Formats: sequence, structure tokens, C-alpha cells
Amino acid sequence: MANRSSNGQLVLVVGPSGAGKDTLLTLAREQLARDDRFRFVRRVITRQAGGGEDSAFMAEEVFRQHVEEDAFALHWQAHGLFYGLPNDLDDWLAQGHVAVANGSRAVVPEARRKYPRLRIVNVTAPPEVLANRLRKRGREAGDAVSGRLMRGVEFEISGPDVEEIANAGPPDIAAECFVQALRRWAQN
Repeated sequence: MANRSSNGQLVLVVGPSGAGKDTLLTLAREQLARDDRFRFVRRVITRQAGGGEDSAFMAEEVFRQHVEEDAFALHWQAHGLFYGLPNDLDDWLAQGHVAVANGSRAVVPEARRKYPRLRIVNVTAPPEVLANRLRKRGREAGDAVSGRLMRGVEFEISGPDVEEIANAGPPDIAAECFVQALRRWAQN
């Protein structure tokens, strides 16, 4: 896969289900709304968006067609769904922006190959916090909650391009750490 990142930088936000990625992305988007260095990528998913989630729905057959047409910068499958980041992010990177996207730990190896200036924000929380959040959002039944928690244990993300942010307390605290990291990276 060709590197199309140019001078920009992709920040991929990953972590287990229930870690609060969407909450942190929403808070960061609000704080950085007037800073034109940042672009927040709207993820495409083959299900309707849940509360607090900035994503666009796409039917699975249309999604597959988009994959064949190379319409996604990155795409992956998880939890029986398909996810994609539109090619807009490559355009933003070519213009020198910091593109911030909700990603997946499963797509990190491909993202590292494609985007040499990649930064990864790994959002974490203790298992009991994750389980409580998953139950509260009500998107998954008991077995699905357990499956998401087990998947969270399977993926370890590490490396010099990874910034870990603990999000077990008030989200404003973790969001401030996230925004500080984004601003620091935008300077480089």
C-alpha cells in the first residue's frame, strides 16, 4: 500500500470497547474546533451510530463495493461489523493536517505500514469499568459484552508511536491529556 501521508500526521485512537474513545474524541473535537491544524475523521460503520458516536452508517453491500473501489484509507472488520476511514484523511494529511480517527487495534499494523508518521492513542480502563460502560450503553447483550471484554485482552499495543491514556475517572481529565498530546504532535 502506498504512503500518502505527506507532511500530515494520522492519530489513530484505539482501545477496548467501553474505554471511552468516542467521549474523548467528542471532547477533543470541541476543544480544538477553532484550531485548523486538526481534522476529525468521520468513521463509516455497517450499523447505525450509537449515542455519542460520530460515524456514518453504510449498508454492508455498499461498504464492500467501496472497499473494491479503494474508497477507504483504512478498513477493518470487528464484532461482526465493517469499519472504514474515508480517503478524506489522506487528503487532509497531504495538506499537512493532523487527522484524528477512531480506529481499531486490529488495523494498527496496516496503519503503521501506510503512515510512517502515525501516532496511536491507546485508551485504557480497568475491566470492571469497561463492563459497566458496555452494559450502560445498551448496544450489546450479555454474551456480546463478554466477547468484547475478551477481545480487549487479546490485543496489546506498544511502541514508540503509542501514547496510553487511562480513562477510568472523569472524562475531562483523560480528554485534557489527549488534547495536550494532540497539540504536542501538531508542533512536530
